Amino acid sequence: MATGVEGSAIVCCFMTQKYERSKNCSAELNYANDRGTTIVPCMAQNRTEEGNPYRASGWLGILTAGKLWIDFKSDEQLEMRITQLLTECCSRLCKSETPVGKMVTLKSGMTKKKAPAPKKKKQRAVAGKMATGTVIDLPDENSITIPLNQPLEPGDQIEVWGFYEYGEKFNFNLVGDSLNEVLIHFDIRPTQNVVVMNNKENGCWQTEIRDSRVVRKFERGEYDENFHLVVKYEEDKLVFFINGEQLRKTFPIRIPMREGKNVVLRDQEDLGRWKKLKIPEPRVTQESKGTSSVKLGEEMILEQALTVGDCIEVWGKYQEGDKYSFNIMRGKGDYLLHFDIRPQSGTICLDSTLDTAWPGSLNLHLSEEFQKLAHGNSNGDFHIKAEFTEDNIDLYVNDMKVGERIPYVFDLSAATHVICFVPPGSNKNPWKKISLPKPRQLFQSFGTYEFESFSIGDVVNFTGHFRKDVDAFALNIMQDTSNIQLHVSIRPAEGVVVLNSMVTGGWGKEIRAAIPQSLASCGLFDLFVLVGEKTFGLEFSKDEENENVLLEMKMPHRADFTKAKFISFRDVKDNVWTELNMPDGTSYYREIS
Repeated sequence: MATGVEGSAIVCCFMTQKYERSKNCSAELNYANDRGTTIVPCMAQNRTEEGNPYRASGWLGILTAGKLWIDFKSDEQLEMRITQLLTECCSRLCKSETPVGKMVTLKSGMTKKKAPAPKKKKQRAVAGKMATGTVIDLPDENSITIPLNQPLEPGDQIEVWGFYEYGEKFNFNLVGDSLNEVLIHFDIRPTQNVVVMNNKENGCWQTEIRDSRVVRKFERGEYDENFHLVVKYEEDKLVFFINGEQLRKTFPIRIPMREGKNVVLRDQEDLGRWKKLKIPEPRVTQESKGTSSVKLGEEMILEQALTVGDCIEVWGKYQEGDKYSFNIMRGKGDYLLHFDIRPQSGTICLDSTLDTAWPGSLNLHLSEEFQKLAHGNSNGDFHIKAEFTEDNIDLYVNDMKVGERIPYVFDLSAATHVICFVPPGSNKNPWKKISLPKPRQLFQSFGTYEFESFSIGDVVNFTGHFRKDVDAFALNIMQDTSNIQLHVSIRPAEGVVVLNSMVTGGWGKEIRAAIPQSLASCGLFDLFVLVGEKTFGLEFSKDEENENVLLEMKMPHRADFTKAKFISFRDVKDNVWTELNMPDGTSYYREIS
């Protein structure tokens, strides 16, 4: 039994009354806890022998307190429950996607170990000029995800402050859309006196780079055991500084750095070792309406990939003279859209091209639209809007739609920046203001998101892809894992939608409705949850305006809805839920491939 625990990274305990009474089970789980092994609890009993809802108590209740357990109380949907268990185990081993947003803390209950007194040195190398950036106080959690506000560029650096505690590993990660794509995994392993650097592509770890005897650098913090880590992006590599000293080893750029979307900080022992994070300041500061002043010839980096439904708007004041242009580009020579205003010829030239090969494939010369731009407003102000549809760009000049179709010469999501030009040597700036799409927060399934509270009249909007090939997919609005105000389980295999609630660990009576064919076949659907005085009102619709309702249901409040603080998703195939819109305007998105 001891050998099994010693060789395990995770121990899954299946909680029942018999398990709780077993001395061997108690000894085994306590031994695992003392060793700092991760414990994943599974609830395997619904009711006690006396008929009351079963809840772990005594020694078992202490060891599993605060942990999210997997429901194995019945044999129904067993495959789904096994998938949930595997996903939870994988996430604890850094192999699952990490949701962005406020995450539920999974306390490990491990005992802190004290490092030996460090030896101090007075001389330290200098990391270089302090970079400007946004400093974020980090929550005391064992997994923290912070989205970057823009793609990284050479010269950028990310800084992290923490408190060094001897023990198991803790790591810094720069990830893409999920932990299946890790640009840099910087894993600090105090017990091995080594830092391990690696990256992950398509879910597979690549070749490690190790730098040994680095623990002393962390222990030489400026104040006792505080440390300061700097990750600096140079042209072809990442350079690391710990308390001002550069590591001997660097890490080559194996995945383009613009793919980095989030910083993920993890602490295997839940010791709260990460304290503060500094990320680079946005190169273009956007106001609440998504607008900013235009700087001539300066690249305005797109903070996220463009997608269907996005739009870019530019405002300016018409002036005579040489031509000036507005451009949406990929890299240095690929133009998704070249909007060139030519006062001398009285035309607007629209074009798209690759590798700066002019004229491009479009090469349109518009005179009517030029007149609308130059003379549409008496003061010379003009407004250009580019809307991105499924197949082409819809273009508007002073609210007049350009009739010509503007197809994509490369994938919309590959566009990297917007830039406005005037002729060389000109000191006149016709461009005044630009609006780029607001940054979307990343949304991923199997996530738990925290919010303040609900009020009567609040509406939560969920968007998803209806999947007929899965047994079930679900969401919960809950206070904690024992008190779920609303459980929505969509079960294509059974052809029903099931509503329920849980109070102090016990499920109530189910409310069921058959899934109409119009919902099962609609593909993308929206679910609106309206918080009423006595009920949750649910409406399934096939459009976000909620004008085509496919199914309506109601769930009475069996518990105080104002105490609900979390929304959690259970998405069997991890490809159902794509969007969450909260009443306070917070939105989370995830693209489906």
